[in-house]
Order: sequence, then structure tokens, then C-alpha cells
Amino acid sequence: VIDNTWLWRADHDINGLVYNGNNPVESGIVINGDYVTAYGLAVEHTLGHMTMWNGNNGLTIFYQSEYPYDVDTDYGTNKFASYKVNHAVTSHKAFGVGVYSFFRDHDVVVESGIQAPNTTDVSFTNSLTVFLNGRGQINHVINDKGDAVKAG
Repeated sequence: VIDNTWLWRADHDINGLVYNGNNPVESGIVINGDYVTAYGLAVEHTLGHMTMWNGNNGLTIFYQSEYPYDVDTDYGTNKFASYKVNHAVTSHKAFGVGVYSFFRDHDVVVESGIQAPNTTDVSFTNSLTVFLNGRGQINHVINDKGDAVKAG
């Protein structure tokens, strides 16, 4: 059980704002075990997939994340997602998943806030993406579904 956890790559330090991938952290959490339940999981600003779920029969109830401010366009080209369920996972459920963008420094285009296998036993309920500020966009909420969010 993961309960009320905020995993955060610092977007600032004692010298001010962080730029160019300083304070490197690849992922906030990588879940390899089966039957893991997360209540209130927040993961922010990491430089790869923020959450990588590899285990079966996972359950998330409330997830919040914000993409890193300081990445360049390669971040989108590399197809990173905030919440990624491994293609080999056969069962996973998530409720209340929110993915937010504020690409401060570059016009980053992320294909999807959530990436997951398209099977009947993998489901997401009440999931969304939000453009907070800055540049770039998120094209879809989950896989190729959901409208883009961007300025304007």
C-alpha cells in the first residue's frame, strides 16, 4: 500500500529555478510488484516517465502530477508519459488521475498524459489533462483518446 505520497524532483534550489535537467531524477516511482494499491499518489517534474507501473492488479485512487518545467522538445519526442502502465500488464485500475503541464522553457509536445494497454481489464475513471501555463501541449489524456490541452 502506498498512502499519501508526494514524490518530487526539485524545480528550484537555493540558487533559484532549476534549468536544463539539473537535479536529475528519471522516475518518481517504478512499481514492479503485483497487487499494489496507491491512495493519494503525487509525482512531479521527473525527467522520464513519472510513474512506471509494471505489476499486475494495481489500483490507484487519486493521482496528481505535473510535467517538468525545464525539459526540451526531446522529452515529447521520447514519448514520456506521466502515468505509464507497461504493455505487458493485463489488469490495472485507476480513479481520479490528473496530469498537468507547465512547459516553461520549450515548446514540448507530449503525445499522452497516460499510456496504458488497451484491454478490458485496464481501466481509468475520471482522468484528465490540464494546461496550467507556459508553452507546448499534451495531445491526449490516455493513449490516443481525449482532446489536446494547450494555451488558448
